[in-house]
Amino acid sequence: PRSRKHSGETVGALEVAEAAQSLVVQYQAVDKRFDPKIEVRDDVASLLVSGRKLMIACGTSMLRTRVAALLAHEISVHLLTHFNGGAQGLTVFRTGLANYEGLQEGLGVFAEWAVGGLSPSRMQLLAGRVVGVDAMLDGAEFVEVYQDLVGRHGLRRKPAFDIATRVFRSGGFAKGLIYLKGFQDVIGLVAAGASLAPFWIGKV
Repeated sequence: PRSRKHSGETVGALEVAEAAQSLVVQYQAVDKRFDPKIEVRDDVASLLVSGRKLMIACGTSMLRTRVAALLAHEISVHLLTHFNGGAQGLTVFRTGLANYEGLQEGLGVFAEWAVGGLSPSRMQLLAGRVVGVDAMLDGAEFVEVYQDLVGRHGLRRKPAFDIATRVFRSGGFAKGLIYLKGFQDVIGLVAAGASLAPFWIGKV
């Protein structure tokens, strides 16, 4: 187990990129066709996948303890399904079948759990997004959402502000609703004894 003195250690963009490349190499040992492009960029705000690219914000600073979980979500789910989908012969398996995103993000959260990275604070963040989107859709303003997250739900100011900013970006961003719902769906499949293997065929 990691000693407590390292629990608050942070890493930057280059270390995240190195960890990402190390995980890619592990997958390439199975199939060399898996060749995502890892980029450290100054025109993105966080870490995200677009097509075959993993883009990492140059100003990234995250807890070292979050790196494995984040890469499991982005590389082991989003990038793998992109490449596997591209091997199926129909473009739709790579770009995504109808309503695929909920299960994709659910698999991503499940992957975080599988590597031991689904912490209580991460679950609180995902739940906070659901609360924030619900309030926004009900007519709440930015400040009201922020105050509700802090005052009624007990989030710290920085995470609450980040959630409110995410929820209200571009005039309203409701994707935060699907992470926990998707995770519930995946857990339900596992509980029923279903195999998750088919979901890595592509974005299905």
